[in-house]
Amino acid sequence: MDPLRQSKLDEALVRMIACDFQPFSIVEDKGFREYSHLLDPSYSLPSRKTLSKTVMPRLYEKLRGDIMEKIKIASAVCLTTDCWTSLTTTSYMTVTCHFIEDFQMTSYLLDCFALTDRHTAAHLARELTRVTNEWGVGDKIVACVTDNTSNIVSALKDHLHWDHIPFAHMLNLIVRAALKEVQAMLQKVKTIVEYFHRSTVASDKLKDTQKQMGQEPLRLKQDVATRWNSTYYMLKRFTEIKDPIISTLALTNASLPNLSPDEWEMSREILDIIKPFEEVTTE
Repeated sequence: MDPLRQSKLDEALVRMIACDFQPFSIVEDKGFREYSHLLDPSYSLPSRKTLSKTVMPRLYEKLRGDIMEKIKIASAVCLTTDCWTSLTTTSYMTVTCHFIEDFQMTSYLLDCFALTDRHTAAHLARELTRVTNEWGVGDKIVACVTDNTSNIVSALKDHLHWDHIPFAHMLNLIVRAALKEVQAMLQKVKTIVEYFHRSTVASDKLKDTQKQMGQEPLRLKQDVATRWNSTYYMLKRFTEIKDPIISTLALTNASLPNLSPDEWEMSREILDIIKPFEEVTTE
């Protein structure tokens, strides 16, 4: 195989590993090696060391250069950043850049790194300065979107003097405040949804009822306390299969709270109210 094709296939392999979150050791798996050989017997699979030490860094530098050129053309950018903790309790900071390219929103992850020092405002400001300097966007930033924690707010406003927009966090607080007004109705919905998730018999019966009514079987969705949009998805699915739910609950004789006609109407009205917020957060 000529070196150019070998290089292209090596890069394609690394892209697959990165996109699908596969380990480098996949090249040592018997099944994958046989599959690769069948596709092209002339292709020599690189070792995991070659992939991680040579091919991956080479592709990284190539992609970084391509992205750098696109960012250079952008006249203005917006950043989003957040700090989070992994399952192994390691703290990380992520910085993403957004701008308009050919009338399309374009986003690139600039950096994701472990925070080894205390998460002080000064330290976060230094890290943000490092990232923006490395990518040459320091003089193009028009705003930075974050959550509303005091250290990141102070880093942006007091140390970097950037315009700070805790947009997503504010949306979350607004919608949560609105949902408190219909908490009694939502609690009934949660109780019913939890019942169908706990009971295999009830879940199967709900599926059968949907089929009998000529509907494609849909599973109920549970909400997550920290994510208001999960409440939206739960309520949306709940109203979509209203009739099968009512029929199934009647057949199972479950001792569960029933939604009154007014509450069913309320659920639809709430969906109409918070739908624009959901659309904004997913655009």
